[in-house]
Amino acid sequence: LKQLQDTVFVSKMVKICGIGESKAETMILDLIEGQSNPTIAPYAKSGEVHFRVTASAKDTEEANRMLEPILDELKKRFENHIYTMNEDETLEEVVVKLLHQKNLTLATAESCTGGLFTGRIVNVAGVSDVLKEGYITYSNESKMHLLGVKRETLEAFGAVSEQTAGEMAEGAAKAAGTDTAVAITGIAGPDGGTPLKPVGLVYVSCYVKGKVEVKEC
Repeated sequence: LKQLQDTVFVSKMVKICGIGESKAETMILDLIEGQSNPTIAPYAKSGEVHFRVTASAKDTEEANRMLEPILDELKKRFENHIYTMNEDETLEEVVVKLLHQKNLTLATAESCTGGLFTGRIVNVAGVSDVLKEGYITYSNESKMHLLGVKRETLEAFGAVSEQTAGEMAEGAAKAAGTDTAVAITGIAGPDGGTPLKPVGLVYVSCYVKGKVEVKEC
């Protein structure tokens, strides 16, 4: 009991996005299996993975020294998938902070998510300085009318496609006059899926100053 009273516990939270839970754990399986002090505890969140790294020592300074090599190793392995090491900071807060720091503005265009993404962003204080417009374009007509998605693109590739997602993001930025845009299109279900495009298929597109990147989720 006396030993526990003389022990200090210090924890750091490493928050990751863009990698699934199973893959993230596999990437550091050797660290988890060989851990003693510090320890690494994974937590699966919606669309994210968090790792709590905890060290026990006789004082805070020593515990922080023990944490450093583990935190450095996590940074090396996950690189830019780590969006914060601040336990109280959310992903949307980091996004808004980066937009402020880089003096960028944002527009959003959503189909299957129906405004859920924008809803998370608008909960952040100060977002009105960077978020200019949000579009919910559920129908093909709205994608064409509001975002300028080409009819030929929709006919050739469908509303849920890499090509449509890219045009949605670019069109949202142009319509709103912003530097950046995020567009989401997918098949939310419960119906509408096919063998080639099953329920749950989602494309997320990011537009940044003329460059478009699309990711299939």
